[in-house]
Amino acid sequence: MESDDIASLVRYLLYTNELDTRGIVYTSSKFHWAGDGQGTEFFLPNREYKTPQTSWRWTGNTTIEDQLIPSYAKVYPNLRRHDPAYPSPGELKSLVKLGNIDFEGEMTKDTAGSNLIRDLLLDNDRRPLYLQAWGGTSTIARALKSIEERYRSSPRWASVKAAVSGKAVILASGFQDETYANYISQAWPAIRVDELSAGYATWGFNCNNNGQGNVRGLPADRFYFTGAWIKRNIQIGPWGSLYRSWLDGQTTPGDPLDVFGDPVKAPGGWCKPMAEYDFLSEGDNVVFNQLLRTGLQKPADPATGGWGGRAYQVSESPNLWRLIPAEKDATGADVANLTTLRWAGAAQNDFAARIQWTLTSRYSAGNHPPSVRVAGPGTVKARPGATVRLSARTSDPDHARVSTTWWQYPEEGAYPGTVTTSGGKVTVPVDAKPGQTISVILQGTDNGEHPLTRYDRVTIRVG
Repeated sequence: MESDDIASLVRYLLYTNELDTRGIVYTSSKFHWAGDGQGTEFFLPNREYKTPQTSWRWTGNTTIEDQLIPSYAKVYPNLRRHDPAYPSPGELKSLVKLGNIDFEGEMTKDTAGSNLIRDLLLDNDRRPLYLQAWGGTSTIARALKSIEERYRSSPRWASVKAAVSGKAVILASGFQDETYANYISQAWPAIRVDELSAGYATWGFNCNNNGQGNVRGLPADRFYFTGAWIKRNIQIGPWGSLYRSWLDGQTTPGDPLDVFGDPVKAPGGWCKPMAEYDFLSEGDNVVFNQLLRTGLQKPADPATGGWGGRAYQVSESPNLWRLIPAEKDATGADVANLTTLRWAGAAQNDFAARIQWTLTSRYSAGNHPPSVRVAGPGTVKARPGATVRLSARTSDPDHARVSTTWWQYPEEGAYPGTVTTSGGKVTVPVDAKPGQTISVILQGTDNGEHPLTRYDRVTIRVG
């Protein structure tokens, strides 16, 4: 647990009313490992440490239980008023397990965390199991190795391997140890693995290197990453106060490199400080944003766009996907059309609205997302030059006004040009070729204090 993990977890747990969370597992990585408690020294070249160490930047085995769960318990009664689907503090605590934490890449022994993952992969639940790797993949690798050891000599091995490979989806915020390369990709090549570190362009560390910070969001959305906005809307109350931002006075015990909150030490760190309370990092949001219920999400298809961006398949064996990276303009700034940046403002408002849920027991005092639906089929066929008329159905649990817009999502469609959308009318270009597709997004935003946005899409197939 370093600063960005804590910040991402503060956000993630506010979405556990929508995500069926089955485990929260401590893991190691090349940046953090606990040691075996026996004084054993460990060393790998090209790491932050230059000599053998008995542990590295380990922040404890009970951070979640000691700090996050008690704060969640304080706001849980309020959260339940806004959605009774939120898990209780006891339920969340029961999900926390220790994984393979002794050393970077250690996967030789079963742990409570690897056993949990193993059992979930082998149970009768037919849904995909999304394994978010916020650190290394060693605990996931150990779970898979345990399954291999149990069944490899069995006549059931082929069917078990196929079932597990079809159920597991690994969502990694970068490969932070070598267990994917050395074991998972070789022994389990059919498992889909999404390597999503390109999303750091939006959610990674915000450093003031060379006198200029990283670009966050589209120009109109960058306000949501400023200290003024974060201090007023996020770092408030028992839950929001756990969040981490620049120069906020907080540090993580056990991590000597966490100087981001210390105004004296921060300038000497590897990531130079932005202004007070400016966005610091939520580097692990990249692995769960595509799971959130926005109306865009299709987690079974990583090539489909949404808050988690879009991915492309690097290879079929191993089944590896990578997030499409940001392009750069002439100034070196990220271009939003291929990245997660276009969704950042909506995601920040959504986060702020849920922070407000933690502060009030009155449902009417919070803002809740609208329902946005296309009235009609999700796929329509049209000839070149034809006009397609689309309509929307919206509602809002707070009886707020929902404003709708229609826009072309050019990266999702196969037609390479620009398509005119006017209200619900879409004109298919005359040069569109049969078989090409046009993706049109319906976007609905309410008028709450923190406006909430949901979506739907129509695919126009040229015929």
